[in-house]
Amino acid sequence: MKKGFTLVEMLVVITILGILMAMMIPAAGMILKRAKVAQAKADAGVVATVMLKYHADYNRWPGFYAQELAAGLPHLTHKGWVDAMSPPPGGTPNQDNLKRIVFFEGGVGALGAADSAYPGGFVDRWGNAFEYLVDDDQNESIAHPSGEGTIRARVIAWSGGPDGKSGTWEDNVTSWE
Repeated sequence: MKKGFTLVEMLVVITILGILMAMMIPAAGMILKRAKVAQAKADAGVVATVMLKYHADYNRWPGFYAQELAAGLPHLTHKGWVDAMSPPPGGTPNQDNLKRIVFFEGGVGALGAADSAYPGGFVDRWGNAFEYLVDDDQNESIAHPSGEGTIRARVIAWSGGPDGKSGTWEDNVTSWE
């Protein structure tokens, strides 16, 4: 009798491997989702840190923040924010960053593509700009964006999360939690 595997034994091994692979695919998806959330949380922290650095260097918040506030617009990390916080070398100085201080450098994938909703803006892993609020009255307390309570901080930033809606707090990724 020859030594080797029978067809039935081979089918059993292949079936077992198939079952193991089927169990790993959902786990891999969950790991990728958690990685995106972790990256978004770190990037929201970058937004808050950049704003604090700006305030430390200029002793004020950027002029576009006051303009957005007066117009009732959300404070987003759009292209204007990126241009002020990360001025390109050469060219004319940005009105909000006359010293041309580079507060951050957007890495690959961190800036919105030309065909995205926020081209050139600092975006989360789902392609949406971060929102942020600053402590205007300098009491180190900011009203929670949902309207429930306050947060002890000078700057807060958040992402709308996978659904891209900052009004749904269940999946939002924040810099303060």
